[in-house]
Amino acid sequence: MMRNTQFGTTPLVAHGQGPHDFKPYWDIVCDRFFASPRQWIGPIPELTILTWNNGNEGMGLLERSLSHLGIPGLVTGAGIREWVNSTHKPLLTAEAVNTIETEYVMGIDSRDAILLGDPRAILDTFNSAFDAELVFSADQLNWPNLKRFRSFENDIPGASASEFRYLNSGAWIGRTRFCREFFAAAARTAPAPEAPEVDQGIFKQVFQIYYPKVQLDYRCAMFQNLGFVAKPIIEVL
Repeated sequence: MMRNTQFGTTPLVAHGQGPHDFKPYWDIVCDRFFASPRQWIGPIPELTILTWNNGNEGMGLLERSLSHLGIPGLVTGAGIREWVNSTHKPLLTAEAVNTIETEYVMGIDSRDAILLGDPRAILDTFNSAFDAELVFSADQLNWPNLKRFRSFENDIPGASASEFRYLNSGAWIGRTRFCREFFAAAARTAPAPEAPEVDQGIFKQVFQIYYPKVQLDYRCAMFQNLGFVAKPIIEVL
């Protein structure tokens, strides 16, 4: 469905991150996917797909893609009227992973991300291409754009080989047992004071503690962030 020609990878999660409109590939990826024949993949016994949706207008795109593929998901956040990313996303994730019994869990944003195919391919890539307990998607932009985050993430081995080198919390996959520890730590961590409502400021702090058990998907092998991607590196199949 989607190929990154720069790395020769076929990421199966597309994320049109951010409130901006500069996402040249996003609409065509979505349109092509939802025009494809519906599937019935069914539950993946070893994997739970988690998302966050309080019911506000514009939410639920990820769930639509799961329905299109015939895959169940675990939706958290219902009934939270005054949603704050830095408060609710780490807390609800920490609570959810404590109830999840599958060996693996994958988190994907509800509002602006879609799953494009069988997530068992993501599991295979996670286990074969990464020596990690948890892998986040990688972004071209460092947000919050703070020097202490940018310096750390620029200096990680492997970052220099990719312009996708900054943690983005819109998609990730990990071993559930480890995710319980990581997201419990995130729920205890204060957001960056320069961006008090941004959850990524929390996850970037905890990433620094847990690296290299936590890594980034530099080659977009599983996750593709499409915001601000202008180069002709995306093929929509």
